[in-house]
Amino acid sequence: MIRTLAGSLVIALLVPAAARGQGFEGLDLTDDPKKEEPKKAEPKQDEPLKVPAAAAKPADDKKPLVKAEPGVVGERDITQEDRVKSVQRKLYLKRGRFELAPYVATSVNDPFYSKFGLALRGAYYLADTLALSGRFTYMSVLKNDDVRTATRVFQSRIFYSVPIWSAMVDAEWSPIYGKVAFMNSILHFDAYLLGGAGAVTTETSSLPNRGAAVAADLGFGARFVAKDFVAVNVALINTSYVDQPRGTTKGSTQNVMMLHAGLSIFFPFESTYREAE
Repeated sequence: MIRTLAGSLVIALLVPAAARGQGFEGLDLTDDPKKEEPKKAEPKQDEPLKVPAAAAKPADDKKPLVKAEPGVVGERDITQEDRVKSVQRKLYLKRGRFELAPYVATSVNDPFYSKFGLALRGAYYLADTLALSGRFTYMSVLKNDDVRTATRVFQSRIFYSVPIWSAMVDAEWSPIYGKVAFMNSILHFDAYLLGGAGAVTTETSSLPNRGAAVAADLGFGARFVAKDFVAVNVALINTSYVDQPRGTTKGSTQNVMMLHAGLSIFFPFESTYREAE
């Protein structure tokens, strides 16, 4: 038994020594330590940021810009053409231009005698809204059916003035400029006021101690512009004068209100003054 214990003791002493000699340390059952990822070097503050060459180059797969063909309106052109201005330009300007306007005219305020006339008007524009004008009108007077009824049925006598022609000088002011819709079209127009003085001759002006009567004008009108040099002109003008009709010894104030319609032609044909656009 003593030999057995001695042998066991020897084996116990020899086995660890052999293990140490061979470098065997036994099994390690602990978890492997985590490997740390290498840190990326951060750029210094003074060092410029480097961009990879592949990212710096533009992509080759971009399509080249397509040029618009001549005669084809591009998106940019359409945007510019469709842009609406808050204050649009006037279609025509009048400053420094001369206007010549022939008219036909008819009276609207005489229940017994209709007056018809042909008129010619000329105007020079000191400013786009201010003009000096002269107008000459030749008139004729015609009876209507109410005169026959008054004289035959009621035995009435009507004393009336028979104007022959008138010559007037007026100042015109046109403060209003605008647009109106007419039959799917846009018409530019300007409205004006006029006033002035002149003379009217009647059938009694040739009698002794008579002559042309002093007259005064007051009215308003509008021009509807067709082009830069032509417009349709409509005006309602009242001409007042004092006349002593034939068959009476008393003078009375006559008011001849006539509706004028005609064309306005501007010279030169194209506006040359562009400051007010």
